[in-house]
Amino acid sequence: MIKIRYKPQKNDNFMSIEITPLVDVVFLLLIFFLLTTSYVNPSMELNLPEAQTSQINDHVNPYIIAIAQDGSFTINQEPAGLGDIAKIPPDSDVLLFEDKSGPYGVFVSVLDALQKNGHLKISIVTDEKAD
Repeated sequence: MIKIRYKPQKNDNFMSIEITPLVDVVFLLLIFFLLTTSYVNPSMELNLPEAQTSQINDHVNPYIIAIAQDGSFTINQEPAGLGDIAKIPPDSDVLLFEDKSGPYGVFVSVLDALQKNGHLKISIVTDEKAD
């Protein structure tokens, strides 16, 4: 009778973990969280005025101007001044957010600067008034 002796290899006691499924799960979780994250357009807390005629229109890549209660404003969530309004292309959509108790003079100045630069697609964003 032939005896076969089995000599254990050094690798036999070493357990390996398969990483491919783990990487797949991590990528799936990353995609899930990227798709389900909600994005807020204005970067500052605004208490918008209410209007009964409030409506939602589709805008393609709009520039968002948000005027805060203290009179400072941002363009696409970046702090800006009145001179920065000239950098917005005239044929683009502009959404204008202003705090309900914000300074009216800054609002008028921003509207004036937009109209001087030839912007025709300006939307003033309001909350829908509850009856």
